[in-house]
Amino acid sequence: MLGYNSEDIEAVSPNRYAVVMLLPEGLDQMIAPIREKYDPDFNAISAHISVVFPFQTNKTLDDVSRVVKRVTEKTKSIQVELSSIGDFYPNFPIVFWCVKRNQQIDELYKSLYAGLDLALPHKQFFPHVTVAREISQHRVMMVKEKIVPYLSDETFSADSVELVSPVANRQWVSVRTFPFRG
Repeated sequence: MLGYNSEDIEAVSPNRYAVVMLLPEGLDQMIAPIREKYDPDFNAISAHISVVFPFQTNKTLDDVSRVVKRVTEKTKSIQVELSSIGDFYPNFPIVFWCVKRNQQIDELYKSLYAGLDLALPHKQFFPHVTVAREISQHRVMMVKEKIVPYLSDETFSADSVELVSPVANRQWVSVRTFPFRG
């Protein structure tokens, strides 16, 4: 699983994208101090839920945008429920804020991957908000214990997705916003 600031990501390319649901500003600000301390991607991208993980394509921005727009026009606003803290250890050094299972998010994930002709990267999609990354395995429990008091159950309405792309300073920025219109 690549981070947005991963060394595995090739040099900045005009054809490198991801599709994300950004957290509302209040939630982003709430977890910013945690992410700043524990997530090396803090400065690369705002707090988000990845729907399509970073990918390289030969398609133009307009072609990718047409696919995302076609899917989002059929999608209704999504109630996103955040609860509990989880981790992907020992497979990946990531601690995250869990997104409760949601059929709409799962369908959005599958529809976007199919429309973009991308292979699904995971047998089971596990939507989440990364709050810590690249921490050693023996520090996982310590970091989770420090994070838990800051992250209560939260709910928000996601009304759009962002097509993001890296720029020269290794930050990922929104190049297009796609409102849900279903």
